[in-house]
Amino acid sequence: MVGRKIKVKLFKDFGTSIIGSLVVVASLQLLVYPYLARITSPETYGIILTFMGILNIIVVGLGNTLNNIRLIQNVEYIRRDIQGDFNVILIGTLLAGSLVLYIINQSLLARDNITVILLIFTLIVGICRSYFSVSYRLKLNFTMNMVFNCITASGYIIGLFAVAYTNYWPLAFLIGEISGFIFIFLTTNIIKESIKITCLFKPTLMKYIVLLFSGLMGNMIVYLDRLILYPTLGGDGVATYAVASFFGKSLGLVFSPIASVLLGYYAQKNFNMTRKLFWRINQVVTVFSIIFYFLSYFLANWFTSLLYPTLIDNASPYIMLANIAAIIGAAANMTQPALLRYSPLHWQIIIQIIYGAVYLVGGLILLKYYLIFGFCIAAIIASLTRLFALYYIGNRSVFYNEMGERSAN
Repeated sequence: MVGRKIKVKLFKDFGTSIIGSLVVVASLQLLVYPYLARITSPETYGIILTFMGILNIIVVGLGNTLNNIRLIQNVEYIRRDIQGDFNVILIGTLLAGSLVLYIINQSLLARDNITVILLIFTLIVGICRSYFSVSYRLKLNFTMNMVFNCITASGYIIGLFAVAYTNYWPLAFLIGEISGFIFIFLTTNIIKESIKITCLFKPTLMKYIVLLFSGLMGNMIVYLDRLILYPTLGGDGVATYAVASFFGKSLGLVFSPIASVLLGYYAQKNFNMTRKLFWRINQVVTVFSIIFYFLSYFLANWFTSLLYPTLIDNASPYIMLANIAAIIGAAANMTQPALLRYSPLHWQIIIQIIYGAVYLVGGLILLKYYLIFGFCIAAIIASLTRLFALYYIGNRSVFYNEMGERSAN
């Protein structure tokens, strides 16, 4: 009876997380980005995608990593009945992230000052929102997390009206981030936690730095297509590949909150992971990925042309190849939580280095000879390399954890 209740709650949490994610994905992928593509030239739209790629690398790398470390370390803080450290680390990440974004803009993109200021505010609020939303995951309250996502998505849509009125495109993203942050402020106490250093600060900070390095590498690789394509093919090339891979990457955005649910459960003190469960989860994800690919075979071209009529002609030849890489990447992200919970953190770095090296070297070489077609092939090879590495290390780590649980009993 207890097991049945857990399964019901688990499916409910998956359902609410998927709904919340779909709302955010729909607001961004069906409204915000297509609208920006319609009101700007392909070159300008490519620059927007490149800038948002850089901003997302920093926000997800800094904010989401702190979110995950809080989940991993929370049991230890509760056991010792202490509070602190995390808001201290957060303040440091806000300063570092803002400085990095400003330097990148001045060095590479040189946008106007108002746009840069708006993007820095978007980054600051985005990092805070990304970390503070851990409050819902700590309590496994995914219903509130769904509402939080809906509020954020509503903010993105409201932001479009601000863009239409002012012509400053970062407002679409900034208003969405502010909306989500206000909701967190009104519904949780995590923002009010003490800004102090405790006896756990050093181990927590060290784990954060290790996972941050891995997370930044991982997120950099997610947007590596833009960072490689922009210097080589310019904004047009970035826009073409982004539109080609749009349908497949949408799956990754839907899978992301499911991975968060899994990590939330893995982080619970009484959760017991086995290799059988590990592979069962991977098998289910593989089946859904295959189904999604066949759906994309029939729908991707039509759906993409509906949203990006001005860019579909250039993107159409690459849609199916780009979607394969994106779907494999989404499947790999579902295995990642098991490694975060049960593997030594250095494996995160090793896997990301291997993945990044294959992606970067393969991407540059094949892009040189076969342009975007070659880049798609490199992305597929790199995604498969990462997936198999995650499977191998995940299986190995869960096996050792399983043996440890049996010895303890």
